[in-house]
Amino acid sequence: MGWERIPAQELRTLFPINYVRVAGEVENLDVGKLQDALRPTLSGGYFNQDLGEIEGVIHSFAWIDQVRLSRIWPDTLEVGITEQKAVARWGERALLNPRGERFAPDGVEAYANLPVIYGPLGMESFLLDTLNALNDRLAAKGVKVATLDMSKRRAWIVRLDNGLELHFGRQDPVKVLERFLGLAPKLGEDVFAQLKRVDLRYPNGFALVWKSADEINGEGGAMLQLNGKASNLAE
Repeated sequence: MGWERIPAQELRTLFPINYVRVAGEVENLDVGKLQDALRPTLSGGYFNQDLGEIEGVIHSFAWIDQVRLSRIWPDTLEVGITEQKAVARWGERALLNPRGERFAPDGVEAYANLPVIYGPLGMESFLLDTLNALNDRLAAKGVKVATLDMSKRRAWIVRLDNGLELHFGRQDPVKVLERFLGLAPKLGEDVFAQLKRVDLRYPNGFALVWKSADEINGEGGAMLQLNGKASNLAE
């Protein structure tokens, strides 16, 4: 009966939220800025906070992946957060999480150690899966993808962390890489250390640009094209 006699306006501000507690492992999120952004949304009382509005404000921070809100009696709002995990760069201004979702926090340049992907918008998840598949095949060679680039015409160029460029054209890069890796041992044990560029766009072979002592000093390498008729390397 007493509750029913309290005016509606007073009910909306009864037991105000005085504290915001942030829970979770925080490495990149500026907690102070988050708390400042939440203050204007906490004008209601304990029982009638607009949790949807609060969650929307929290998700406006790029490093937020998941949010869990809890009210702790009598005056505390606990914000449980899971930060985004960056596994690759998307172009020069964004990052990708493990699900291939793009997010764009400040300070992307600090993640220069991550592989970078260039490609059409909407294909982030597919391109990240392709990068991971290529790295799985390359692991035994001690190298990994540094840059994966798919053009608007669906042509692929991959650069490895040792500087080697692989040109796949519009073929499936994973399948073509598997074929090349099956032939690479015939070129020598240190082939990945000696090659500068491999053109894999040929249906029955590939073209190679080798590194040389002269090339290290700024001169060009030598071109060798192998095909199914001229060499058993491509048979």
